[in-house]
Amino acid sequence: MRKFGYQGVELAGEPDSIDIEKTKKLLLEYNLECSSICGIFTPERDLSSSNEAIRKNAVEYVKKSVDLAKALNAQTLIVVPTCVGKLSSETTLEEEWNNAILSVKEAGQYADEQGITIAIEALNRYETYLVNNLSLALRFVEEVNIECVGIMADLFHMSIEERDMKASLTKISDYLAHVHIADNTREAAGLGQTDFKPVISFLKDRNYQGYITMEFLPAVSNPYLASGLTGESNIFDDFTRQSIQHMKKIVGN
Repeated sequence: MRKFGYQGVELAGEPDSIDIEKTKKLLLEYNLECSSICGIFTPERDLSSSNEAIRKNAVEYVKKSVDLAKALNAQTLIVVPTCVGKLSSETTLEEEWNNAILSVKEAGQYADEQGITIAIEALNRYETYLVNNLSLALRFVEEVNIECVGIMADLFHMSIEERDMKASLTKISDYLAHVHIADNTREAAGLGQTDFKPVISFLKDRNYQGYITMEFLPAVSNPYLASGLTGESNIFDDFTRQSIQHMKKIVGN
Protein backbone atom coordinates (compact mmCIF):
# COMPACT_ATOMS: atom_id res chain seq x y z
CA MET A 1 0.00 0.00 0.00
CA ARG A 2 2.82 2.39 0.78
CA LYS A 3 4.29 1.88 -2.69
CA PHE A 4 1.06 3.21 -4.16
CA GLY A 5 1.11 6.28 -1.91
CA TYR A 6 -1.26 5.32 0.90
CA GLN A 7 -0.68 6.78 4.34
CA GLY A 8 -2.76 4.39 6.41
CA VAL A 9 -4.67 1.15 6.50
CA GLU A 10 -8.09 0.24 7.86
CA LEU A 11 -8.22 -3.10 9.66
CA ALA A 12 -11.11 -5.49 10.19
CA GLY A 13 -12.49 -5.43 13.71
CA GLU A 14 -11.54 -8.86 14.97
CA PRO A 15 -9.84 -8.13 18.32
CA ASP A 16 -9.26 -11.80 19.17
CA SER A 17 -7.53 -12.51 15.85
CA ILE A 18 -5.15 -9.56 15.58
CA ASP A 19 -1.66 -9.78 17.05
CA ILE A 20 -1.25 -6.20 18.23
CA GLU A 21 2.54 -6.20 18.60
CA LYS A 22 3.08 -7.87 15.22
CA THR A 23 0.67 -5.42 13.60
CA LYS A 24 2.46 -2.46 15.17
CA LYS A 25 5.78 -3.71 13.81
CA LEU A 26 4.34 -4.10 10.31
CA LEU A 27 2.82 -0.62 10.39
CA LEU A 28 6.17 0.80 11.48
CA GLU A 29 8.07 -1.21 8.86
CA TYR A 30 5.90 0.10 6.04
CA ASN A 31 5.47 3.59 7.49
CA LEU A 32 1.69 3.30 7.68
CA GLU A 33 -0.82 4.38 10.29
CA CYS A 34 -3.81 2.35 11.37
CA SER A 35 -6.45 4.85 10.32
CA SER A 36 -9.50 3.00 11.55
CA ILE A 37 -11.09 -0.26 12.61
CA CYS A 38 -14.04 -1.54 10.59
CA GLY A 39 -16.45 -3.37 12.87
CA ILE A 40 -17.70 -6.77 11.71
CA PHE A 41 -21.34 -7.11 12.70
CA THR A 42 -22.48 -10.72 12.44
CA PRO A 43 -25.77 -12.04 13.90
CA GLU A 44 -23.99 -12.71 17.19
CA ARG A 45 -22.96 -9.03 17.29
CA ASP A 46 -26.35 -7.47 16.60
CA LEU A 47 -26.60 -4.21 18.54
CA SER A 48 -30.31 -4.01 17.77
CA SER A 49 -31.22 -7.49 18.99
CA SER A 50 -34.08 -7.97 21.45
CA ASN A 51 -32.24 -11.02 22.73
CA GLU A 52 -30.45 -9.39 25.65
CA ALA A 53 -27.59 -11.88 25.60
CA ILE A 54 -26.88 -11.09 21.95
CA ARG A 55 -27.22 -7.34 22.52
CA LYS A 56 -24.83 -7.39 25.47
CA ASN A 57 -22.37 -9.52 23.50
CA ALA A 58 -22.51 -6.93 20.71
CA VAL A 59 -21.81 -4.09 23.14
CA GLU A 60 -18.85 -5.97 24.60
CA TYR A 61 -17.58 -6.62 21.09
CA VAL A 62 -17.67 -2.89 20.33
CA LYS A 63 -15.81 -2.13 23.56
CA LYS A 64 -13.12 -4.69 22.68
CA SER A 65 -12.86 -3.12 19.23
CA VAL A 66 -12.42 0.28 20.91
CA ASP A 67 -9.53 -1.22 22.88
CA LEU A 68 -8.06 -2.56 19.63
CA ALA A 69 -8.34 0.85 17.99
CA LYS A 70 -6.64 2.52 20.94
CA ALA A 71 -3.83 -0.05 21.03
CA LEU A 72 -3.10 0.59 17.34
CA ASN A 73 -3.48 4.39 17.61
CA ALA A 74 -6.46 4.34 15.26
CA GLN A 75 -8.79 7.33 15.37
CA THR A 76 -12.07 5.71 14.43
CA LEU A 77 -14.19 2.59 14.88
CA ILE A 78 -16.91 1.99 12.28
CA VAL A 79 -20.16 0.65 13.71
CA VAL A 80 -23.27 -0.73 11.97
CA PRO A 81 -26.32 -0.49 14.28
CA THR A 82 -27.60 -3.96 13.34
CA CYS A 83 -26.04 -7.06 11.83
CA VAL A 84 -25.18 -7.18 8.14
CA GLY A 85 -27.60 -9.36 6.19
CA LYS A 86 -30.56 -8.69 8.49
CA LEU A 87 -33.26 -7.39 6.15
CA SER A 88 -36.21 -7.12 8.53
CA SER A 89 -36.85 -6.77 12.24
CA GLU A 90 -37.27 -9.81 14.46
CA THR A 91 -39.64 -7.89 16.76
CA THR A 92 -40.61 -4.36 15.68
CA LEU A 93 -38.64 -1.63 13.97
CA GLU A 94 -39.22 0.73 16.90
CA GLU A 95 -38.01 -1.81 19.47
CA GLU A 96 -34.88 -2.68 17.53
CA TRP A 97 -34.13 0.98 16.82
CA ASN A 98 -34.33 1.68 20.56
CA ASN A 99 -32.17 -1.37 21.30
CA ALA A 100 -29.52 -0.09 18.91
CA ILE A 101 -29.64 3.39 20.46
CA LEU A 102 -29.18 1.90 23.93
CA SER A 103 -26.31 -0.29 22.75
CA VAL A 104 -24.43 2.53 21.03
CA LYS A 105 -24.95 4.77 24.05
CA GLU A 106 -23.35 2.13 26.27
CA ALA A 107 -20.46 1.49 23.90
CA GLY A 108 -20.18 5.18 23.00
CA GLN A 109 -19.64 6.24 26.59
CA TYR A 110 -16.74 3.81 26.78
CA ALA A 111 -15.32 5.00 23.45
CA ASP A 112 -15.58 8.60 24.62
CA GLU A 113 -13.55 7.76 27.72
CA GLN A 114 -10.89 6.11 25.53
CA GLY A 115 -10.73 8.96 23.02
CA ILE A 116 -12.00 6.89 20.09
CA THR A 117 -14.57 8.12 17.57
CA ILE A 118 -17.45 5.82 16.67
CA ALA A 119 -18.61 6.34 13.09
CA ILE A 120 -22.11 5.04 12.35
CA GLU A 121 -22.34 3.49 8.89
CA ALA A 122 -25.54 3.47 6.85
CA LEU A 123 -25.73 0.34 4.69
CA ASN A 124 -27.92 0.04 1.62
CA ARG A 125 -31.32 -1.67 1.76
CA TYR A 126 -29.98 -4.91 0.29
CA GLU A 127 -27.54 -5.47 3.17
CA THR A 128 -29.52 -4.35 6.22
CA TYR A 129 -32.75 -2.62 7.15
CA LEU A 130 -32.32 -0.32 10.15
CA VAL A 131 -30.10 2.58 9.01
CA ASN A 132 -29.96 2.74 5.21
CA ASN A 133 -29.20 6.37 4.41
CA LEU A 134 -27.50 9.42 5.86
CA SER A 135 -30.77 10.99 7.03
CA LEU A 136 -31.42 7.96 9.23
CA ALA A 137 -27.80 7.98 10.37
CA LEU A 138 -28.23 11.63 11.38
CA ARG A 139 -31.36 10.84 13.35
CA PHE A 140 -29.55 7.94 14.99
CA VAL A 141 -26.50 9.89 16.18
CA GLU A 142 -28.65 12.78 17.37
CA GLU A 143 -30.63 10.36 19.53
CA VAL A 144 -27.44 8.77 20.87
CA ASN A 145 -26.16 12.27 21.66
CA ILE A 146 -22.59 11.41 22.65
CA GLU A 147 -19.84 13.68 21.36
CA CYS A 148 -17.62 10.88 20.04
CA VAL A 149 -20.40 9.26 17.98
CA GLY A 150 -20.48 10.55 14.41
CA ILE A 151 -21.28 9.32 10.91
CA MET A 152 -19.32 7.55 8.21
CA ALA A 153 -20.19 8.30 4.58
CA ASP A 154 -19.74 5.29 2.29
CA LEU A 155 -20.03 6.32 -1.34
CA PHE A 156 -20.98 2.84 -2.55
CA HIS A 157 -24.01 2.73 -0.27
CA MET A 158 -24.74 6.39 -1.02
CA SER A 159 -24.79 5.64 -4.76
CA ILE A 160 -27.78 3.39 -4.05
CA GLU A 161 -29.60 5.33 -1.34
CA GLU A 162 -28.88 9.05 -1.85
CA ARG A 163 -30.38 11.20 -4.60
CA ASP A 164 -27.72 13.91 -4.29
CA MET A 165 -24.44 12.99 -2.62
CA LYS A 166 -23.26 16.53 -1.96
CA ALA A 167 -26.61 17.59 -0.50
CA SER A 168 -26.70 14.50 1.71
CA LEU A 169 -23.17 15.15 2.95
CA THR A 170 -24.02 18.77 3.66
CA LYS A 171 -26.92 17.65 5.82
CA ILE A 172 -24.67 15.53 8.06
CA SER A 173 -21.53 17.66 7.83
CA ASP A 174 -21.41 18.46 11.56
CA TYR A 175 -21.15 14.73 12.31
CA LEU A 176 -18.96 13.51 9.44
CA ALA A 177 -16.18 11.41 10.96
CA HIS A 178 -14.97 9.07 8.21
CA VAL A 179 -15.33 8.39 4.48
CA HIS A 180 -15.28 5.18 2.44
CA ILE A 181 -14.63 5.36 -1.30
CA ALA A 182 -15.74 2.80 -3.88
CA ASP A 183 -17.39 3.18 -7.25
CA ASN A 184 -21.04 2.30 -7.79
CA THR A 185 -19.97 -1.22 -8.80
CA ARG A 186 -18.06 -1.54 -5.50
CA GLU A 187 -14.89 -1.70 -7.56
CA ALA A 188 -12.03 0.76 -7.50
CA ALA A 189 -12.79 4.45 -7.96
CA GLY A 190 -12.91 5.32 -11.65
CA LEU A 191 -14.14 1.95 -12.88
CA GLY A 192 -17.84 2.75 -12.52
CA GLN A 193 -20.18 5.70 -12.95
CA THR A 194 -19.77 7.63 -9.69
CA ASP A 195 -18.82 11.29 -10.04
CA PHE A 196 -16.44 11.88 -7.13
CA LYS A 197 -15.79 15.55 -7.95
CA PRO A 198 -18.73 17.00 -5.95
CA VAL A 199 -17.75 14.87 -2.96
CA ILE A 200 -14.13 16.00 -3.01
CA SER A 201 -15.29 19.59 -3.50
CA PHE A 202 -17.49 19.25 -0.42
CA LEU A 203 -14.65 17.78 1.67
CA LYS A 204 -12.29 20.57 0.59
CA ASP A 205 -14.87 23.27 1.32
CA ARG A 206 -15.47 21.83 4.80
CA ASN A 207 -11.72 21.41 5.44
CA TYR A 208 -12.32 17.74 6.23
CA GLN A 209 -9.33 16.43 8.19
CA GLY A 210 -10.25 12.74 8.53
CA TYR A 211 -9.22 9.78 6.47
CA ILE A 212 -10.62 8.75 3.10
CA THR A 213 -10.50 4.96 2.94
CA MET A 214 -10.68 2.96 -0.27
CA GLU A 215 -13.07 0.06 0.36
CA PHE A 216 -13.60 -2.00 -2.76
CA LEU A 217 -14.85 -5.58 -2.80
CA PRO A 218 -15.52 -8.44 -5.21
CA ALA A 219 -19.10 -8.95 -6.36
CA VAL A 220 -20.54 -10.94 -3.45
CA SER A 221 -23.94 -10.68 -1.79
CA ASN A 222 -22.55 -10.19 1.72
CA PRO A 223 -19.35 -8.10 2.09
CA TYR A 224 -18.06 -10.39 4.84
CA LEU A 225 -17.86 -13.23 2.31
CA ALA A 226 -14.96 -11.40 0.64
CA SER A 227 -12.63 -12.27 3.52
CA GLY A 228 -12.84 -15.94 2.57
CA LEU A 229 -11.86 -15.46 -1.06
CA THR A 230 -8.43 -16.50 -2.32
CA GLY A 231 -6.50 -15.77 -5.48
CA GLU A 232 -7.64 -12.16 -5.58
CA SER A 233 -4.38 -10.42 -4.61
CA ASN A 234 -3.57 -9.27 -8.15
CA ILE A 235 -7.05 -7.78 -8.49
CA PHE A 236 -6.74 -5.96 -5.19
CA ASP A 237 -3.30 -4.62 -6.17
CA ASP A 238 -4.78 -3.29 -9.41
CA PHE A 239 -7.75 -1.80 -7.54
CA THR A 240 -5.47 -0.30 -4.88
CA ARG A 241 -3.39 1.43 -7.53
CA GLN A 242 -6.38 2.48 -9.63
CA SER A 243 -8.28 4.01 -6.70
CA ILE A 244 -5.57 6.29 -5.41
CA GLN A 245 -4.48 7.38 -8.88
CA HIS A 246 -8.05 8.29 -9.81
CA MET A 247 -8.75 10.14 -6.57
CA LYS A 248 -5.44 12.04 -6.63
CA LYS A 249 -6.32 13.43 -10.06
CA ILE A 250 -9.60 14.74 -8.67
CA VAL A 251 -8.08 16.10 -5.46
CA GLY A 252 -5.34 17.84 -7.45
CA ASN A 253 -7.79 19.70 -9.72
